[in-house]
Amino acid sequence: MKKEESDHLEQKKAAIRNRLKNITKSRDKYLLYGLIAFTIILKLYYFFKTMDQAVWWDEGDYLAVAKELVNGGERPEWWSHFTGMRPLLMPLVWGFMFLINLPEPVVKFLTLLIPSVATVIITYKLGKDLYNKNVGLIAAVMLSVYWVHSFYTFRFLTDIPAMFFGMLAVYFFWSQYITNEKYSGLYLAMVFGVLAFSTRFPLALVPISFCIYLLSVRGLKIFKDKVFWRGIGFGALTLLPYMIYFIKTNFAVLQFYFGESAVSIKTPIWTAFKTILPQIPFLMKSIWFVCLLIGVASLYKLFIGFDLVFKQKTKELNSDYFIFLWAILTLFLYIVIVRAANDRWLLMLMPPLFYLSAKGIMILHNLVKKYSKSIAILIVLFLVFGGMYQHIDHNHKLIMSKTDTYQEEKLAGLWLKENTPEEARIVTASIVQNQYYSERQSYDFYTEKAKEIDCYDIYGNVKNTPDCLTKTEKFFEKKVKDIGADYMIIHIFEPVFTPPWAYSYPLRNPEKLEPIQAYLSADGSPILAIYKFKD
Repeated sequence: MKKEESDHLEQKKAAIRNRLKNITKSRDKYLLYGLIAFTIILKLYYFFKTMDQAVWWDEGDYLAVAKELVNGGERPEWWSHFTGMRPLLMPLVWGFMFLINLPEPVVKFLTLLIPSVATVIITYKLGKDLYNKNVGLIAAVMLSVYWVHSFYTFRFLTDIPAMFFGMLAVYFFWSQYITNEKYSGLYLAMVFGVLAFSTRFPLALVPISFCIYLLSVRGLKIFKDKVFWRGIGFGALTLLPYMIYFIKTNFAVLQFYFGESAVSIKTPIWTAFKTILPQIPFLMKSIWFVCLLIGVASLYKLFIGFDLVFKQKTKELNSDYFIFLWAILTLFLYIVIVRAANDRWLLMLMPPLFYLSAKGIMILHNLVKKYSKSIAILIVLFLVFGGMYQHIDHNHKLIMSKTDTYQEEKLAGLWLKENTPEEARIVTASIVQNQYYSERQSYDFYTEKAKEIDCYDIYGNVKNTPDCLTKTEKFFEKKVKDIGADYMIIHIFEPVFTPPWAYSYPLRNPEKLEPIQAYLSADGSPILAIYKFKD
């Protein structure tokens, strides 16, 4: 009888364990679904808020190239410069969408908002395989509200698509190839890694980091691995079209970023170090940055046991090593090579930092859990939701403060499209935005003659000397005649690309120009004016 009671008790315990296991699985599933729903709702809210916002310079750069790719005809004056320094994958995608007459909001929804949401899901799946479900979920929550990621979801820039391709590449590499030993994972990782690079040049680090990791943990044996070489082959085939174009442009991008006139090589490494690293606390915000410090401290086992990774005596440190490699290579690129970085350039740095921050939160949870499960859960909730509030609040203020910026440029461009002949030629400091909106040939105030006599600084400003001001104005007048300019736009938006004499030029030359359209601020101050050159 006792044995029957004991067996019955064990069966009850097993049933309870199975029930708890199913509840846990259901909880994880519903938490993930809840996160996805929250992310979609949050991003849709700002999508509709920003639907009509005007594009900025870099956005206009990509979009003007996209339109010109499909419009054909005469190439703009600036064509070789911008197509040489920018990756062409997204302009090609956007150009195709313009060709089939998709409106701007639909293009933004398909190529920015959807990849933005998808990257949050990938962050969860990758974090789950790197560490565990809790770390993956918390890191995904962090990305879902991360203010930089959210802000640029609504700007026609390449950062969001590039991050999507990059995270997809890392997912296939780690979750499919390393974790599940699927050869196709490496092939797809290389393909998406190349697509990430073809979207944004610095993401060449993604496939490079795969190769460094494999060389680290497998040594020279990796060179005998046929799967590795097939992966390289898949990546090379994907890269081939872009490499042909890269050669055709005479490696223009290398000249732009690393040539004699490049700003990057003139910046000392130590200056870049002091400029870039202090950005991290601001990007993370205080609560999650403290969690990051705890997560970084947890890497001490990796630092004292590096030989264990290289000799693969244990695989417990592999995730930490890969995350560390991912972060350190990104920092090395921007501090040592590019020597500059802003918030959106560092987007691919954030997933490893979020994983470490999530790891830091779980370390605190596990320490406190020994004494009180309730307090441990409250700590996790405070750290997660407290950080979420900081990012949502900052993101909201930033998006709403920038929504109406540059509207006058958009209005002016659309006005010119409706009120000027297609062959009209326009001089403006905002060449790419105007080309995008007006679909008219747009020229800047810049002249090669002024460059020859050294009248521009490294940023493009006209040097403020009497000689340079006089000569650049004369060169400009010659350029106007040479190109047969019809209109000129003067505005307050691009002071670097607007020579000081340009603001007063229409007033000083009423016999040459007549005002035909203007946009004023609420207090009546001029913001933008369109002038027509008289015959």
